[in-house]
Amino acid sequence: MKKITLTVLSIICCIALAVAQPQKVRCGIEAPSQEWDNWFNQKVEEFKLEQQQGRSKATTTYVIPVVFHIIYGNQNIGSFPNLSNAQVLSQIKIINDDFKGIGYNSTVYATMGSGGHLPFYNYAVANSLPAPDNNGVAIGNLDIQFKPAFVKPNGDTLAIAGIDRISYSANGWANPTSFTTKTTFTTYMDGTVKPATIWDPTKYLNVWVSDCNQSVSILGYSTFPAASTLTGLTAPYGNSNTDGTWIWAQSCGDVGTLASGYDKGRTLTHELGHYFGLRHTWGDSNCGNDYCNDIPPTKTANYNSWPVAYPFNASTCTNAGAYKSNATDGEMFMNFMDYCADAALWMFTNDQVIRMNTALINTPNRNNLTASALLVCKPDVGASADNMAKQYLNAVVNVFPNPSNGKFTITTNFATASTIKLQVRNVMGQLVLATEEKNITKAAFTYDISHIAKGIYIVTIADANGITINKKLIIE
Repeated sequence: MKKITLTVLSIICCIALAVAQPQKVRCGIEAPSQEWDNWFNQKVEEFKLEQQQGRSKATTTYVIPVVFHIIYGNQNIGSFPNLSNAQVLSQIKIINDDFKGIGYNSTVYATMGSGGHLPFYNYAVANSLPAPDNNGVAIGNLDIQFKPAFVKPNGDTLAIAGIDRISYSANGWANPTSFTTKTTFTTYMDGTVKPATIWDPTKYLNVWVSDCNQSVSILGYSTFPAASTLTGLTAPYGNSNTDGTWIWAQSCGDVGTLASGYDKGRTLTHELGHYFGLRHTWGDSNCGNDYCNDIPPTKTANYNSWPVAYPFNASTCTNAGAYKSNATDGEMFMNFMDYCADAALWMFTNDQVIRMNTALINTPNRNNLTASALLVCKPDVGASADNMAKQYLNAVVNVFPNPSNGKFTITTNFATASTIKLQVRNVMGQLVLATEEKNITKAAFTYDISHIAKGIYIVTIADANGITINKKLIIE
């Protein structure tokens, strides 16, 4: 009888624990407005057109300076939630690999295909997806490098690049775990913690890391890129006090104190998808629209642990109107913008990469990050001061359209007032244009040399320190 009683008590305890530890929702972000969707989708189409016409920004590796604001009480470094340096910095490698499409479990994807095709081949053919997705949907690669920031906004250097430790106790703030609903927790983060700790979001990607009450039940939330042309928008759009990402400390990195199922660092990967303008795969409604044609429609969020059989959830969305059917190949559970456990997530698609590129070029708190990285991150090993200055000048000065009919524009995005000298020469070295622009930061200058012969010209741009770069201009 005693044994039976103990067994019953054990069952009751297990049930109680299950109730006390609700399932974590991967993301606590609010869906953006239709107004924002319309604006961003228009920018995406403009970006695609510029790509087709060769007028988009020259191919470059985006470099994003990252600072992790570790919010803790009185704990020593390495004692949760004051995470160890190793745990925080392990997250940098994860997001770099994930955005390049080479992260944990990504090699499993190709083995799911058949007949020499990638997965989602039938979907690709049925919907006439272009190369490289006409052989099945390929894993996308955003040419991006996340680097830990080394220089603080005031010019001081960090003891450990990328890590800014902030004690809520020393600041007289509440313990983050004292808030028991999503609304009260995010209000505390957005109203108290973020405004007091944020670094200029036009120059840094801010990531806040803290513990939270189990009943809050979210792993992370982010801000969508704000639009300078849209006014009156509130959350979830980033501003000077809130822009960036928050993640639960037990989902940061892949070493240290981590929650089961969320131990591969994919929470930040997912949230950065939103930070760069991506929607959830189900479009935040049943079989909704995420505006990516290479992702089959998804009925709702998936919470599966790994392994997951492919095809998964076939025929959940077969009458999605203008949006496509998933009758044959099912849902893309492995997409980072779904909610599955970390080990089951490993890809962005090419359409998602296009949307993220659009945000990096067009949105005010994203389009200066690469230029800023050259000033606030450690230079690569062996990089000279002149080489770094050249990289900076190349990042902040752009020439378009290219090719052109002789009318072209120079855009600049300097962090401080600068002067440039511009010369255009033909392949024989003959000067056809020389000018100077003084005390400029973010500006655009249009020139007309349509009277000269068609051909290839070299645009030489020099700064006030004599650093020069060359860009090719084609007139046709």
